Amino acid sequence: MKNILLALVISSGLSLVAGAQSKFSLGPNAGVGASWLDNTPNRKTKLAGNAGLSLVYSAAEHFGIGLDAKYSFEGGKYSANGQTTTTDLNYFRVPLKAIYFFNSYGHKVRPKVFVGPSFGFLSGGQTKIESPVVTQTVNSKDFYKSFDFGVTAGAGLNVRLVSNTWFNADVNYLHGITDIRPGTNQHNRNLGVNVGVNFGL
Repeated sequence: MKNILLALVISSGLSLVAGAQSKFSLGPNAGVGASWLDNTPNRKTKLAGNAGLSLVYSAAEHFGIGLDAKYSFEGGKYSANGQTTTTDLNYFRVPLKAIYFFNSYGHKVRPKVFVGPSFGFLSGGQTKIESPVVTQTVNSKDFYKSFDFGVTAGAGLNVRLVSNTWFNADVNYLHGITDIRPGTNQHNRNLGVNVGVNFGL
């Protein structure tokens, strides 16, 4: 199922490129923030980050479709029964976003809001379980599901640097929907700031 979803997302992005080059932009994007796991006792946030590519197709002045391909460092920290668990979850994450742009093409600064599904494919990470007696480190892939589905939403700005080149900055939130660990009802949560530059093609 996850392979089919990934193939559909990638093929959608390729279709956008092939179908409307003049409305398409591509560029590097990276971000930093905090992540946590809900439905865990005494939960705390941990440092999160991501880096990858951002694609945007805009067929109309105020509407666009964004497709990102990123490597994302997520997870969380919690404690119970004298143990502290720190979980690192590394995903190849593909958010697909519907974007609304304010202002017109001629404006240098264009605020935006966006929302859409996010598909995560677990690639690695470690889970450390610490107690006063012993510390144990295990592979997160042995305990957490390989696929995560959620919703991403946010707001930001596009600032034109030169013709067909835009600096992007946004605040985004990821709300995981699927249970990432069997029998625990845990979900990914992530809040961060992303910046990047897109070049028109």
